[in-house]
Amino acid sequence: MVTLFLFGLISLIWVAAGTAMMAIPSWWNGWVRRTLVDPVRRFLLTQGMILGGLILVLGAPMHRGHWLWVTVGLLGVGKALVLLGAPESLCNRMLNLWERSPLWAYRLSGLTLVVLGTFLTIDTLRVSP
Repeated sequence: MVTLFLFGLISLIWVAAGTAMMAIPSWWNGWVRRTLVDPVRRFLLTQGMILGGLILVLGAPMHRGHWLWVTVGLLGVGKALVLLGAPESLCNRMLNLWERSPLWAYRLSGLTLVVLGTFLTIDTLRVSP
């Protein structure tokens, strides 16, 4: 029951973030900049990413696509650790690179998140009793 709730929460966050990236990319871009520039917000975001990734890694063995969720969880943990330990100059360079990306890149990233969130929901509902 706890795994169902946690995986459902992760998939809901992914779908909401992906929808925001597709529908209002300028707002999303501003939110990312505000979050990554402020050290406290960046710390909280990276801790949430690490927690979500570890939940995926530890809860995935009972799912059919466990290899996918372990991979996505490990990538999330790795990304969070890079963001957590990166100096300000690297964070600013990554933000500038992200802001120069074309609009279709935001929308494709958002679509990927929505698809992953939907697949996680389907896979979680198949496992739940």
